[in-house]
Amino acid sequence: MRALRPVPQGMLLAAVLAAATTACSTSDVDRAAPAPVSTATVQGDAGQAVARRTPIDASLTGKRIAMISFANNPFWDPVKAGAEAADAELTSRGARVEYITAGPTLDVPTVERALDSAVGQGFDAIGVVPLADGACPAIKRAAAKVPVATFIAEGTCSQASGSKFFRGQPAAEAGAKAAQAMSETTACKGSVGIITGSFSVQQHEERRQGFVDKYKELCPDSKIAGTVENGDDAGKALSAANDFMTANADLSGIYVTAGGPFGAGKAVQQRGKLGQVAVVAYDFVPQNVEQIRSGVMQAAIGQDPFGASYDTAVDLYNLLAGGPAPTEYFQPVNVAVMTKANIDEVLATQSGTS
Repeated sequence: MRALRPVPQGMLLAAVLAAATTACSTSDVDRAAPAPVSTATVQGDAGQAVARRTPIDASLTGKRIAMISFANNPFWDPVKAGAEAADAELTSRGARVEYITAGPTLDVPTVERALDSAVGQGFDAIGVVPLADGACPAIKRAAAKVPVATFIAEGTCSQASGSKFFRGQPAAEAGAKAAQAMSETTACKGSVGIITGSFSVQQHEERRQGFVDKYKELCPDSKIAGTVENGDDAGKALSAANDFMTANADLSGIYVTAGGPFGAGKAVQQRGKLGQVAVVAYDFVPQNVEQIRSGVMQAAIGQDPFGASYDTAVDLYNLLAGGPAPTEYFQPVNVAVMTKANIDEVLATQSGTS
């Protein structure tokens, strides 16, 4: 019986501390704008200093900022917490931040309806998780009337459609970090199955492709057993993981690009495959943290959902107050890799997570 190797903490922390500046789903073209507004220094995912946005000292009585997101898995809880923290910060300046749940289904029509509704309700600025290119016509309609910014996950056309900036994870780089963690844990033995949230979500695809490219480089003799969607659903991840283990006797790892990865971990437990099949995934939701502590999941890559939400809301407020947009369109969030070796260190520096 093959035993999984622990991921070396030093190598992963070195990757964590590297600045997250690679291109995301949109170009990294510098914007011709004045110097960015001031920031406050806080502790980031792995203990390094991270600039958190601070509001301009202005009174914007009656101004309302909508933050449009989803609610289909625990990942969105710190996103909501970030918007609520921004609301608490900006209330003294007369502005309000309202967190709007578009719905449980991660698809473009849901985004379009929520964006059109926010414009119709008279919000003065909108932050939105648009997911994919299909939402760009709705972004363009909204941006013609109020400042719009995208966060967490967007398509390739958001900037051209009028989004002022995008704040999120450099997804392909995150996928490469996941491949590094997987290769170190399994020693490139056996095959790996991939469970992705949706082929139509740009962020998920970049994470998937970033993983595949790096894994092939690191483990050329280890095959990808297949890729299936789970729609961010833990129950579907459990079923998919069971299918992978049934169909591939040599399966040594399962990579989950989006929500519900703890379902895959539960399948590994139920099949008695602990120490034989690694699980590498995303986000520091309580279920993932528990599985990392118990050795069910070997690594989780963060994307600062609290900060992405909070900072986007504050930057939209600053735009309404007459401040400039961020100097660069793509605003990368802090990225950390959590393992059993560094779990307490990472958790101690998180905002909005349990």
